[in-house]
Amino acid sequence: MAMQSIPDPGKPVLRSGIAVALIIASPALGAAQPVVPPLGPSTGLEPIPNGDLVAGLEGWGQVGPTMTLVGGPIIEAGDNTTVVGPAFTVPDMAQLLPIVIGVPGGYALVDVRARPVEGGADIPLATIVPSRAVRTWNVGIGAVRGRTVRIVLDPVSILGRRLYVRGMGPPVEVLPGWVVVRGMPVVVSRWGKRGLDVADTRMVARTAPFTPSPRTRVVSISVRGAGRVTAALRGRSVRASATTGSWTTLRFPVRRGARGLTISFTATPAPGQRLMVAGIGAPAPRRSPTAAR
Repeated sequence: MAMQSIPDPGKPVLRSGIAVALIIASPALGAAQPVVPPLGPSTGLEPIPNGDLVAGLEGWGQVGPTMTLVGGPIIEAGDNTTVVGPAFTVPDMAQLLPIVIGVPGGYALVDVRARPVEGGADIPLATIVPSRAVRTWNVGIGAVRGRTVRIVLDPVSILGRRLYVRGMGPPVEVLPGWVVVRGMPVVVSRWGKRGLDVADTRMVARTAPFTPSPRTRVVSISVRGAGRVTAALRGRSVRASATTGSWTTLRFPVRRGARGLTISFTATPAPGQRLMVAGIGAPAPRRSPTAAR
């Protein structure tokens, strides 16, 4: 089954606790990326065993009255039935998980959780609002990277809605070499820049290591939209509010010959709004339209 490698953000609402991002200078200087951490290309990782339903319902489970496999193949789960996907180990590089679902008739939420195989409470990943048509929705999965889990799809509706599931996976590394702690990375081009679109919930991430050019003395991170960004480089933290009409630039001085730098940031959109983070690690312009203190 063909899966999207560039995410369609849909309407995810990720539920996660507040996380504080830290900045480090990577000791592995040989692994540093030149100049600016690249945004992509996305890479598909190891598939989920029978995540495409080719082997029928092998590895899948249910909590509730009915779950059948119909032509497609596609899972048709009855009212008030929770679908539990096959067990798999989330790759350390995984940042996003595509899930192909739909809700006949609409008007239902689907809670997406990760259920650790070793036991313990489910880990909330997202709450999405599927459309009637079966299509791909993407969920941030960085919170459970390295763990063996089963993905739980739980329809939430006072009327009890059916659920169609076409498959899930493979996990995707959207930002190679980056660490995404919380949120779903979505790469977009807007307002003349290419960057990350952050909507509905905060994103906490750390860039791949990079090395500024020898003549660079200040690197930056720019934000635009509605919300706040806190960024850090080598122990220095800067915070700024985004504005809808112009770019706000956070600036960090770098010493001559600096190598293997990483920038960490927490981007928090205003409720119901979105913001864009761009130019991460780029040389700062001589004069910024709006420079954060």
